[in-house]
Amino acid sequence: MDPAHRPSKNLDCIPYDVFYQIASRLGSQDLVQLGRVNGALYRLVQDENIARKAIENELRHTTEGQEAIAARKGYRKALGRVFDIREAFATAQPYSASLLAYGSSFLYSGGALTYIYREEIRILDVHGASCTEQVLNLHRVVSRIIPSCDPNEETIHIRLMQYHDWNLAFTVEREDTEETWLIAVDMRPKLECHKTGRLRFITRLPDTRRLFVRLNTRYIYWGTHSMLSADGHLQWVVECADLQTGRNTTRAPLILDNFSGHDISQNVCFGVYDDHLYAVSTMIGHEAEEIDWTSYYVWLCVSPTEETKQSTINFKWRRQHREGPVNDTWSDLSLRVDEATKQLMILECRREWINSGSENIRTYYMQSLPSPAEIEQSKQERFAGLLRRTRNAPPPPAVLPDEPLTRTLDSTNKPRYEPPQKRIRRHYHQEYPPGTDLAKRRDFILARTKYRTYNLSSSTFVDLVTDTAGPQPSHSISSTTTSGRIPTDQLRLRLTSRKRKSPIDSAGEEVEPGLLYPPELDDQDSSSRPPIDHSEERFESLGVHMWPPDHAPAALTQLLSPTKRIASSEVRAAADERSLVYSVDAPDSGDGDQAILFINFDPLLRLPGLQRLDMTDGSVRAMKRPAQAAAEPTHPAGQGERVRVGDVAQMESTRHTSFGAKRTAAARMGMSKGGRGSPVPSVREEGAMYLRLGRGFWLR
Repeated sequence: MDPAHRPSKNLDCIPYDVFYQIASRLGSQDLVQLGRVNGALYRLVQDENIARKAIENELRHTTEGQEAIAARKGYRKALGRVFDIREAFATAQPYSASLLAYGSSFLYSGGALTYIYREEIRILDVHGASCTEQVLNLHRVVSRIIPSCDPNEETIHIRLMQYHDWNLAFTVEREDTEETWLIAVDMRPKLECHKTGRLRFITRLPDTRRLFVRLNTRYIYWGTHSMLSADGHLQWVVECADLQTGRNTTRAPLILDNFSGHDISQNVCFGVYDDHLYAVSTMIGHEAEEIDWTSYYVWLCVSPTEETKQSTINFKWRRQHREGPVNDTWSDLSLRVDEATKQLMILECRREWINSGSENIRTYYMQSLPSPAEIEQSKQERFAGLLRRTRNAPPPPAVLPDEPLTRTLDSTNKPRYEPPQKRIRRHYHQEYPPGTDLAKRRDFILARTKYRTYNLSSSTFVDLVTDTAGPQPSHSISSTTTSGRIPTDQLRLRLTSRKRKSPIDSAGEEVEPGLLYPPELDDQDSSSRPPIDHSEERFESLGVHMWPPDHAPAALTQLLSPTKRIASSEVRAAADERSLVYSVDAPDSGDGDQAILFINFDPLLRLPGLQRLDMTDGSVRAMKRPAQAAAEPTHPAGQGERVRVGDVAQMESTRHTSFGAKRTAAARMGMSKGGRGSPVPSVREEGAMYLRLGRGFWLR
């Protein structure tokens, strides 16, 4: 054979068309890693067409993917950014850490920080690296929209409830009158329509027991665990309002009959998806069965427009009780949207004694839920009498296993049994692989675990823990630090991740060496036994990573742990796919406010004003400020001229029946406080607090 026509043995020598077909079928992580093999493959992977295919296949629902698809360019940049964020989380290597603000409470959602500071609510677009904040004066707003309420004369309590895309919901509790009001406002920098105003919704709450609020750009849902049922148990009561009209969408509150669970985030959770409210519980009834086999997720979907119809209770297999006991104090239940598929997922953390053994480990389990459109389609199929799978239907009458325990049952028992279902590995993640040496585990008790969550996109356990720090290195920049320093407590991140293994079983763990890992077969159809999608995937642990490292510069540890009483300090935290925010006591804050700190895993999220910190020698140097910092106002907040964005006199909406009498009073108050003919603005724009504080480091 002519050497010129011999088939290529190297991947970087094959024709581009063939390489494109191969690369377009790889996952985003594998594609980026392929480009690191050599220079030729790196140049091939830089191709925009290949990157576009990877974005469309796997990352189209990420923020970066949506921006690239909308602009029809920048696919390679978006692919690299997503890879860098996920790798930074998986390997515990954040890009920056900074002090964002001081405040008494905060929310962090959608890349925005909402916090209360000195009787004002402030919102900062963190992901946009904004140099300004939207500021809502609580005293002015509350006195204008709540009848006969004067915050200067009475005590009120503000509770931040939920934030989504500039819509903010919070409650106002009047201590003297024992009233609680739920308020939703529009905090956009500029109102697109001045006629609608900023006030989106207001109502007085008759009860606040276990109150939850969920909202999106169109609807706001709220509920309490307050309705007493006929059998004496409390039930959830849910209401919904349209933020565009300010009116309730239902004539009467919806009672969630036969829906158990009372501890939000532990055995029950709520979330808004596609304008519908989803509710999930791990409890089937109010009373546990003494003899039982199978546990289910109980879930329902509430439409914003249904008035009297009770949403159907659905069941989804969860686990078999014989899998082992569960330590409920570590349980965590939430609803997430998968970036890869945009499906709504049940995400549950269970600390279990696997197979009733002596060791207990945490495992995160993921199960998808159907969309409202899929639910409606299944209803139509059932109505037409078509066949459908029953995974989301109520459990059929139990066909109990033939074992001695079954013969002890009588008519008073209501056992549940369903054969166990197979779990594929991508839908559960054990913190440690089976058989891990105890010496290699780095566990913390619950009292020292201040916050725990799971990063879906990077498959990472994310814990904020209180750890004991040893002596600092002699090259520390702090003059008060010596080699004989007494160990103190500090806050650290504890991250445990995993990665996909090669599809080839080179070690011969399951098949002959050199063959592909086999997929598992579906037991639902015994005749054909089709393979289960993605069941051929195998994963390996990346181990436990602690950050900051053991010998981190003192400047960084002092920034992240500003108080010496970390162990007894109240720490609150929140995280998303690219960052983590937490608040902790700070001696220099004043008025009892906490320091709100930001740990960033996004290489392109560059807050202005940070300094470069060398993690090896602890040296600090100033960085050139990005061009966006030019937008920083010349007057500090609270001094000089302030930008007026809107006015609370325009907040009052005529679309709510109870606004009429208050609108006149609000106008009078606006005239008296702001001068004749010049109403006082409710929302103003000020320079971001982090610019004035100037405390933060760019780490790499």
